[in-house]
Amino acid sequence: MNLCIKVPKEACPIDLAPTSSTTATLVMGDAIAMALMQAKGFTADDFALSHPGGALGRKLLLRIADIMHAGDALPRVSPESSIRDALLEMSAKGWE
Repeated sequence: MNLCIKVPKEACPIDLAPTSSTTATLVMGDAIAMALMQAKGFTADDFALSHPGGALGRKLLLRIADIMHAGDALPRVSPESSIRDALLEMSAKGWE
């Protein structure tokens, strides 16, 4: 199959740099990718499993329990504590 995405003129004022044509190619590639994702029923979970090390995959797989402090590791101060004391408590418990 051939999908023609020819552009009549590049945006470059001297018509040399591929500007409009590269943008049209990116748009067509994105449109095909989105149509295939929808047709295959590709989900956010599928994406996360395919990209577990990347920022987007990590964001989709990360759960509160993975980063939450609990028990003795949870910094605690009274409501009357100073900001300094709260920051010291947080630092002592490994908060960054």
